Amino acid sequence: MRPQFSIIFFTTLAGMAQGLLFFIALAMLYSHAASSQFLAHLALPVAFILLSLGLLASFFHLGHPERAWRAAMMWKTSWLSREVIALPALMAVTLIVFFCAANGQVPTWLWIDLLICTLALWICTAKIYQCIRFIQEWSHPSTMINFILLGLSSGLILLELLIGIWGDTGTQIIDAPLSMLAFLLVFTSFNLKLWIWKRNQGLKPKSNLSTATGIRGSNIRQTSMGLMGGSFNTREFFHHQTDRVIANLRKIILLCTYVIPMILMAYTIAIPNVLMIALALIIQYLGLLAERWMFFAEANHPQNLYYQRVS
Repeated sequence: MRPQFSIIFFTTLAGMAQGLLFFIALAMLYSHAASSQFLAHLALPVAFILLSLGLLASFFHLGHPERAWRAAMMWKTSWLSREVIALPALMAVTLIVFFCAANGQVPTWLWIDLLICTLALWICTAKIYQCIRFIQEWSHPSTMINFILLGLSSGLILLELLIGIWGDTGTQIIDAPLSMLAFLLVFTSFNLKLWIWKRNQGLKPKSNLSTATGIRGSNIRQTSMGLMGGSFNTREFFHHQTDRVIANLRKIILLCTYVIPMILMAYTIAIPNVLMIALALIIQYLGLLAERWMFFAEANHPQNLYYQRVS
């Protein structure tokens, strides 16, 4: 598939915001350790800004942004419509939590609502791709798990950075060091990604050139698409990159999304350092952009069995 950068920015920015909100809500339900000032003046505004940037990025994917509201009309059958509802709902709940925190008290039920909305958006976003059964790379529960794990890990690193910037040593979100939890999340998502890549390499098309073209025979060879130039099918269902680019991009994903953040998190477990945490977040986000690009690029649409060669 051809990756769309608007969707890449939306899923990575919104996923990071969701991870941040998830751990804030979970921590407040667990211990109420974070101060209202920290939530109202830093954490919640950052989360809302990330969600807003993600929403803005998603509009660039639309041919007619002025009709975006119509996307919610098919909520009974479409995961995309449900996502269109879930994102504004999460932003609305975040705003309500912000105003409550600014006034000094957030009800417990509101934190539960925030958790539910966060999980709902992850489910809706992942299901958009997971429900497409003819794309085998996506049609698997690992798609949703990968989205959630990467969102949780990036959101937790961001939360640790915000706590370090805030500088209040009394703000202890949870008992265990955040760097240790971040390391474990990144390590888990790293192993999942390796398994996904291994699985995708072993996938075989359920169809073949004969069934794709409707021509019977065992020795069919395609020499042309039947077109003089490109078309929508050849533009939107191919990533147009060489095998060398894909191989190098995989190395960048492994290093930036997983290995380097794990090393930096391991360092900050022993020696807390805000600069190292910030570096880990920046490097991981660059890796997330590459990872999400690869997520779309490695999806092999069945129509590619027919549109294989230009000439």
